[in-house]
Amino acid sequence: MKANVVLTRPQGKNTQLASRLAADGWQALTLPALTLHPLITDAAQLPAPDDYDLVVFVSSNAVKFYLDLLAQRGNGDSWPAGTLAATVGHASARPLYDSGLIPHAQILHPDAEAQGQDSEALWALLQPRLHQLGRVLIVRGESGREWLGAQCEKAGSRVQRLALYGRTPAQWQDEQAAALQAVLASSQPCVFLLTSGESVDAVFANIQRLGLETAWVKCRFLVIHERVASRLQSLINATGNPEPPMVKVCSPSDDAIFQAIGQMTSP
Repeated sequence: MKANVVLTRPQGKNTQLASRLAADGWQALTLPALTLHPLITDAAQLPAPDDYDLVVFVSSNAVKFYLDLLAQRGNGDSWPAGTLAATVGHASARPLYDSGLIPHAQILHPDAEAQGQDSEALWALLQPRLHQLGRVLIVRGESGREWLGAQCEKAGSRVQRLALYGRTPAQWQDEQAAALQAVLASSQPCVFLLTSGESVDAVFANIQRLGLETAWVKCRFLVIHERVASRLQSLINATGNPEPPMVKVCSPSDDAIFQAIGQMTSP
């Protein structure tokens, strides 16, 4: 066994990566940090893409909730030719491509190799098009950064924010807690994948409740943005741990995560 990996993305987001890790000799433990729930269930309440020049999806979950509701409206398989669909990175754009609904030329996101995967990188792509983006819809969870919407408003766009899902911290059950305790007690290194500040807080709450702080701070941590790393570091500092943890930042795609785990656990 190469190492233990704890995957904390929401339910349904870890399956393929866990299988790939297991096939390559890692032990993957799936412990979602957050539970997602819809905030809108009536498709009639969904703003139509036809009413906007740009629809920004802050995550792949935002894409899923929006497209699921859009399908329920019975509008057929067409996406308006004048509406761009944008995400902050290639990983969150993947369900847009997979849907077959939106022409690829109308999907906009930062390049994983040459650019960052965040709102700032997307904003750099949008700036040359601002004269075409009078009406903007931002699809997100019930809370999130306001930065991108504020930039669009300052540039003259009319921005609507649509919260489609909520995030509730998960409380790991006895069986999950026992599996985690076994992983932390193992002689093999352990890597935690953390993908948002909220998931960091939720994981830490479970770790504290289970009394596992001493073992947890010795783990290695893989995060998808410097802001997540900063939140993690502040919580670990609060435990009084004298040793800085191993923290690596990588792109949110499964390929990048898989490669980063290999780099973190190689001899």
